Amino acid sequence: MKKKGVTTILLLLAIGGLIFFLVRKPKEDVEVDENEDTQVEEVEEETEGEEPEEEYEYSGGTDFTEFTSDTQVLGEETEAEFAIEKLEDISRDGFHQFTFTLTTEDEEEPFVTASYLSNSGVVRVDFQGISKDSTGIGYQQERRVDKEGVLRIYHNISADADQELYDIGVAKPTIFYLTSEEIEVGKWYVILQVKYPGAADVDVNLGSEEFSKEDQSIIGVTAEDGATISAYTYSRAGLLKLVWTVTSSVDNPIPSVSATYNEDDELVVTFDSLTVDRVVAIGDTLTLPSSIIAEVERVGDSSVYTFTGLEEVREYKLSASLSPNQVILEIR
Repeated sequence: MKKKGVTTILLLLAIGGLIFFLVRKPKEDVEVDENEDTQVEEVEEETEGEEPEEEYEYSGGTDFTEFTSDTQVLGEETEAEFAIEKLEDISRDGFHQFTFTLTTEDEEEPFVTASYLSNSGVVRVDFQGISKDSTGIGYQQERRVDKEGVLRIYHNISADADQELYDIGVAKPTIFYLTSEEIEVGKWYVILQVKYPGAADVDVNLGSEEFSKEDQSIIGVTAEDGATISAYTYSRAGLLKLVWTVTSSVDNPIPSVSATYNEDDELVVTFDSLTVDRVVAIGDTLTLPSSIIAEVERVGDSSVYTFTGLEEVREYKLSASLSPNQVILEIR
């Protein structure tokens, strides 16, 4: 009886051990698979993160014979209307290519001009007869390029409703080539190729990067350096954006400027030392959106812009940009 009981106990232990092994083994496999999967994912992520960026190197294979810094014109001024459907840019061998896709119900070639504006540091593409623009770059907005001295493409504001202006910012003077191609009836490519000029080594203070209510300033050039305000534009898309076009006779085109709120909670922007301010010549007030008015005063070499109608102290940002050369005030 005792022997039979011992045998039964051993048999039960053996069966229990076999069941434990069969149940436990798949769990061990699953755990190992999960660990292996995790390791594979980590290796793939590290490989993607460590992939070096392709360095630019001009092969010397591009013929720049037809490139020039002279003004270039396509088509003629007519009553034809065009829609800009798309803008693509891509790096080529020694130059950057900007391709605008235009459509029309007319038979004419688009009327387009490209010219280098030395004071602004841009190659400007001027489209006439435009009824619609769908590039996705809003007015006073940009698409960065930042490659070998081609900095960005900026959508400038025009006074004419059927004119669209795009400025290609370049760090140095360069040459370019404007062409067009009708790829099917009523559909055109307008192609601007801009030779890479190489990066410029200019130490420029570009002002604030954040919005605040505190005093802000930019340390730049003065009247002795030929500091000039040549024009201004403004827009309202969520915030008020006022842009001064600036120039100088030295490498740094950005003038010294400061901003602060006075005792009446008016925002005062002062350009400390300018040779010329052509905005002041327009008049002593600038009427802006949302009932905001900028009162303009010229005191010696200084230009003072006092913004009224803000109703309260608002956050703002005073900054600058190169190519096109601008001082920018944004008010929330």
